[in-house]
Amino acid sequence: MFKALRNNKGSAMIIYVCMFVVMLGMAAVAVDTGTVAVAKQRLQTAVDAAALAAAQELPDTSAAVSAANRYVALNGLSPSDITVSFENSGKTIVIHAIRKVDYTFAKILGITSTNLGLTAKAACAQLGGAFNYAVFSGSQTSSLSLNGSSYTITGSTHTNYNFFANGSKNTITGACEAAGTITVHGSASGIATRIPGAQIISMPDLSDTIRQQAEAAGQIYVGDKTFNGSSIDLSSPVYVDGNITINGSKFTGVGFLFATGNITFNGSSLKMSTGDSVCIYSQNGNIRMNGSGAQIDGILYAPGGAVTMNGSNQTVHGRVIAETVNMNGSGITITASTTDMNCLPSSYVKLIQ
Repeated sequence: MFKALRNNKGSAMIIYVCMFVVMLGMAAVAVDTGTVAVAKQRLQTAVDAAALAAAQELPDTSAAVSAANRYVALNGLSPSDITVSFENSGKTIVIHAIRKVDYTFAKILGITSTNLGLTAKAACAQLGGAFNYAVFSGSQTSSLSLNGSSYTITGSTHTNYNFFANGSKNTITGACEAAGTITVHGSASGIATRIPGAQIISMPDLSDTIRQQAEAAGQIYVGDKTFNGSSIDLSSPVYVDGNITINGSKFTGVGFLFATGNITFNGSSLKMSTGDSVCIYSQNGNIRMNGSGAQIDGILYAPGGAVTMNGSNQTVHGRVIAETVNMNGSGITITASTTDMNCLPSSYVKLIQ
């Protein structure tokens, strides 16, 4: 009987050792898998940043390669870790990175390292498309509606869905384009050129270009920001990681006001200095103008949200570009010109892959 017990103790020890080896292997895999995941994320961030920075130099491919090498170095890589090539007749830059990641615990199992290979593509595009219009609505499910009277839009409008005008004395001096239908109710309508069934136009996203400029040379605020009755100098971009509320402020300079969240204007007599231009840009939220008598010289730009104009006698000397556009009230005037886009870069970069 004692001999049998001794045999069982030996078997238990063998089972314990085997289980320990298995658990050690599982722990090694878990820890090193996490290490690889973090390294992969950092590598992707590095090649994305390098591709975006380099694309701004196109079509100068030599300058693009120099920019790519500079940005990977800033992100802890060596230029020898990447290969740079070009597609689309030099309009697209392709950066492929290979980085060796050493394992920590998996070495116990004889696995020492792995190689990560990631690719980023970026292109530089000229402004156009949506920015060719005084009012642009990019939604394919929500209509562009003018609700009220005495609207004057100098320039053309475009919606990727249906267009409605309800009221009197509404004027669009250029073409009224809709991917769907166009319906006009009211007297003395000045919407002469109507183009239903127009092509769908994609919404440009300037987020990467504008964010880089703001972070490099801007006035940066973390959290919600309120401007009360003061002059906001946009000769250096204002970047707010949160929501912006503006109460009776005045803008000066040529630049942009960037918010990751919503932008709300309250009150009247919101004006710009003569000749200045601003892009008021909500990256992920909405832009709302409340009150009467507000005047903005520049562009209201919400590529992923809505621009809503509530009140009377509101004036935009520029453009309204948004996923959805809502106009409620009377005496709203939007006048596009050749100078209102001075606040924007002439081109923008975008990640393709």
